[in-house]
Amino acid sequence: MIRIHFTAADLGRVTFPAEPHPLWDTALAARALGDRAIPPIARRWRRHIGHRIRPSMRPLFKLIAPTGQFPDFLTPEVPGPGLEPAVEILMNTPADVVRDELGRWLPAEPDPFMQGLLSGRAGARRALGVAVHELHQYAATSELQRRYGADLAVRSRAVLHGGVDALLGSLHPDVEWFTPVLTSYGLTGGSTLDIHLNGRGLELYPSSLTADCLALDAPGRRPVLVYPCADLPTDDLATPDALADLLGRTRAAVLRALSHSATTTQLSRRVGISLASTSDHTRVLRSAGLLTTHRTNGTALHSLTPTAHNLLSGATQGNLGQIPKPPPQTADTRYS
Repeated sequence: MIRIHFTAADLGRVTFPAEPHPLWDTALAARALGDRAIPPIARRWRRHIGHRIRPSMRPLFKLIAPTGQFPDFLTPEVPGPGLEPAVEILMNTPADVVRDELGRWLPAEPDPFMQGLLSGRAGARRALGVAVHELHQYAATSELQRRYGADLAVRSRAVLHGGVDALLGSLHPDVEWFTPVLTSYGLTGGSTLDIHLNGRGLELYPSSLTADCLALDAPGRRPVLVYPCADLPTDDLATPDALADLLGRTRAAVLRALSHSATTTQLSRRVGISLASTSDHTRVLRSAGLLTTHRTNGTALHSLTPTAHNLLSGATQGNLGQIPKPPPQTADTRYS
């Protein structure tokens, strides 16, 4: 059980990352590969990438305990987006921090990689960096990123209609909110972890790769609660996709990925297409009145229009025929 104790100040400091953290996603992916209790989307993902696991990824797996725990240094605070700066910070973790966090999990005789990591050797650090790079390419799939954005949209609506109380009270069936304590009961029994925020705030992080809540509470850091993504019907790959029939498969994916506003670069990552292709699709969707683009300091931020929200809702409920269709030019130019 995890109990998170809020103060009045903490309620105004609940945040979400605008896009997935590369190191969190990679650590959760490594955990999911050996975890029995994962949601269907994660099992599907594991079947898809299981045969692609290489020996060079093993250093990362060595940091995942049999209980599913992993050390805090594997998910450091990173000031900006992108995998490269995150891996750089990870590889520069002080050796004493590594020893402090790994000490209770180490066997009597650690293998050469673990010995090198504990000693701060450059070779062991490089091996961990390589492992993270290689697994991350499979952790950052367009489907998982789309689900992340869709979950943020669900949470945004909860705040819009009911404030932070509604947000915290609807995170997950196994999470309860009774002011001022947020409680996650988890999948198994065991000890209780009490986290007192004391004005530090809380970062909430949705993930499709876990069926349980995980918490990070490290000195000098804002605590993090990882919770399972909302189970959204639009992610059922077996369901006929009327929206894709109307707009084309890639353009429909772009629209769904914008359930939470994104820059062109973020949108490109979510859908898994090039920046040039992303710009082309957003131009057509903007002309059709399905998205708006605001430019600030050279950055374009794309958001859905009310018409697009209605279109996505209609496609989910099977009522696409009741939604006004975009202008003819989009129907004549399909991409897949």
